[in-house]
Amino acid sequence: MPKIQFKEATLNGEADLIAYADREYIYLRIKRPGRRYTNISLETSDLRTAHKKALGAYSAVMNEPPKSKNRKFSFENACAKYLEHKFKEVERGKINQRSAATYEQRVYQRIIPFSKSVGIKSIGDIQKDSFEGYGDYYLDVKTKGKWKKTANGLSASTINSDITTLNELLNLLVKWELLDPRKRGEIPKVLDKKAYREESNPAFLPDEFERFKEELYRHDQDLLDEIERWKRRWFINWVLFQYQSGCRCHESHNLRIGDTQIQVRPNGKVKGILEIAPTTKTGRRTVIMNGNTLRKVKSHLNKGIKLRNAEIQRHNQLVVNGEIKNFKWRSQCEISIMESARKDDFLLMNPFLEGRKVYSIEHIRGWMNDVLDKCSFEKRFTLHSLRSTHVTHALLRGYRTRVVADNVGNSQAEIERTYYRLSNILNIDELGFHKDAVEDALLLNE
Repeated sequence: MPKIQFKEATLNGEADLIAYADREYIYLRIKRPGRRYTNISLETSDLRTAHKKALGAYSAVMNEPPKSKNRKFSFENACAKYLEHKFKEVERGKINQRSAATYEQRVYQRIIPFSKSVGIKSIGDIQKDSFEGYGDYYLDVKTKGKWKKTANGLSASTINSDITTLNELLNLLVKWELLDPRKRGEIPKVLDKKAYREESNPAFLPDEFERFKEELYRHDQDLLDEIERWKRRWFINWVLFQYQSGCRCHESHNLRIGDTQIQVRPNGKVKGILEIAPTTKTGRRTVIMNGNTLRKVKSHLNKGIKLRNAEIQRHNQLVVNGEIKNFKWRSQCEISIMESARKDDFLLMNPFLEGRKVYSIEHIRGWMNDVLDKCSFEKRFTLHSLRSTHVTHALLRGYRTRVVADNVGNSQAEIERTYYRLSNILNIDELGFHKDAVEDALLLNE
């Protein structure tokens, strides 16, 4: 910058009139946030004329965003700045780590690739209509995910979540004075016509669930071995726990005994209270469920520990007697007796697994499919169907949508959108035309 020869404050200190060495005209230097300045030539060397022109020049400049580095600031760097902002929100407790990871996935797997496809390299490349085609672009994609699986477009809910994130990103760029607000266009969301859950995780309707339970309760029958019978009963209790709590599978498997309590209410009903960890999909929440089911799960765990200790004692006796050599595939040493259930143990722990672990999802899915195969349903039910069934049955019993949504960790809008077809069943007494009612209406109108 040339040397300043003359400087005079103007416009109540918001700017200065500057005469630079080797420059003919006087400049208006406007102060901007962050120790930045905008210099504009007033095209006059007369100080009085410069004062007259100052207000008009100031107004024109302030209606424009600073022309600093927005054209050079890459869109990828802007996205990185946005994600840094989201991870700061994690530190402040506003969102959980899982949510921040979801934002990161949206940005790097879809938003940045789209920006490259439409030629957006820097912030200066963004125009009002730059992102208008985002929805159509991802409705037409033929592959998705890390492994490029074949796809017939992304789901509308995924695309709309991306657009919400993109809108937030653009708003922050305007706030940070990196993007001209006049270039901040509205991004249309796509119409969501998907029949949620009914396609991928259908709920058991009441008669279907009764049929399923009939076959489920046969799962541990005719087993003479007490340990094998305990393991099959574990699966029965797992199914009932998922149905009664409405938890996602990973939420249930991460529950510790200390996260649960059983409470007898003044009306005599037994309630189970579960504290879901903040690291799960929707963050911390309290779940209320049938207390008797929770009590059975805990009781069954204690019984399993006793059976395991009896098994260990038999093993240790073989070691002491020297008979363990006849069982070369087993440990040849004595095994420590298992401790009683602790608060930090998993609620759904299997004491027969090393390390006090829970059965894998694949193992549970195998049992589930065995039971479903015997039922011969036309629908393709899944493990997640138990959660869908919990919500469906709660709504059919007349529970308020907001209460159900809060308990299972969904928004009310998502519950209404996913289970909207239940509306007719819930209002069955009010719906349907009947001959007598139509004739009565006609008579009243005569």
